[in-house]
Amino acid sequence: MECSDGYRDVIWITKKHAPGTSPRQLARRAYARIPIKTPKVLTAPPRGKDGLVGLPHWFYLAKGEWAAKSKRLRAGRVWAEATATPQRMTVNPGEGRTITCDGPGTRYDPARPAAQQRSTCSYRYARPSDSNRVTVSVTWGGTWRGSGGSGGTLPPITRSVTFPVRIVETQALVTKG
Repeated sequence: MECSDGYRDVIWITKKHAPGTSPRQLARRAYARIPIKTPKVLTAPPRGKDGLVGLPHWFYLAKGEWAAKSKRLRAGRVWAEATATPQRMTVNPGEGRTITCDGPGTRYDPARPAAQQRSTCSYRYARPSDSNRVTVSVTWGGTWRGSGGSGGTLPPITRSVTFPVRIVETQALVTKG
C-alpha cells in the first residue's frame, strides 16, 4: 500500500482483549442487510378503477414478491446465514376491519370467466366511499443458522403500503320480457 505522503508500510494493530464475533451477532447483521421492500400490491379491479359495493375486491402481490430472501456473512472462521420468509399478508381495507391472508393472494386472470375465479385474499365493501385508505402489510419471519451448529429465530419484519380505493354503488333495473 502506498500513501500520498510516501509511506509504504502497513501495520496491523490487533485488539488483544476485544471479544470475537459470534454467529448470532453476524446473523443479526446479515438479517438487517436483507433487502425487504414495501410490497408491490395488485388489485382487481385494478387500482385507479372503481370497485363495486358487494363484489369482492381482490388483493394480491406481484409475481416474485412472496419468496424467501437470505444473506450470509463471514468473519474469519465464524459465519452466519439469515433468512427472511414471508409469513402472512394483512389487509386493512379502510372500513374498520382487517383481514389476514396466509399467502400472497390469488392473481386475477382476466382471460378466465368470472365463475372460474377464486380469490384467497379479498374483501366485500359494504358501502360506497371515495376515501377508503387501504393498507396492505407483509410480515416476514426470520431464522438463522451459523457455524458450530448454531441457529435460531429473529424478530419479524413488517413492510406496508397504503393506497386509495374508491367504491361505488350501482343500481340495476330488472324487467320482464
